[in-house]
Amino acid sequence: MKRMTVLIMDDAVLVRKLIADLLSELEYIGPILEAGDANSAVELFSKHKPEIVILDIKVPGSGGLKNGIDVLKAVKKSYSTHVIMLTNHANHKYLSECKQAGADFFFDKSTEFDKVPDAVLEIVHRTASLH
Repeated sequence: MKRMTVLIMDDAVLVRKLIADLLSELEYIGPILEAGDANSAVELFSKHKPEIVILDIKVPGSGGLKNGIDVLKAVKKSYSTHVIMLTNHANHKYLSECKQAGADFFFDKSTEFDKVPDAVLEIVHRTASLH
C-alpha cells in the first residue's frame, strides 16, 4: 500500500508538531504537511492533494477562508479526502456544521487528542479495503 499524505492545519506550532510526531510513527503515513492558517492549508491541499486532512476550527484566514470549517468545505468540494476536525471548540453547533460539511471525525482537542492516531489508522484501513 502506498503511503498516505497528511495535512495538519492548526495555528499552534506545538500542536502541529505533536500531531505530526504521533502520526509519523504510524505505518503507511507520510509525508506530513503543516499549515498555520486557512489560506496556507488550501494552497498546500491544492498542490499536494493529501488523503487525510486534520483541521482546527479557530485559525487565521482571509477572503472566503475565515476558519477551519471554510477549509473543510473547500476540501470536500474539490476532492475526495478524509477530514478530521480537532478543536477546542467542540460544541454541538460546530459538530453539526462540520458533520454536515462532510467531516469524517470530530474530536475535542482537550479531551480526545489521543483518538487522532486511531482515526487515521481507521482511514488507512478503510482506504486499503477499497483497493
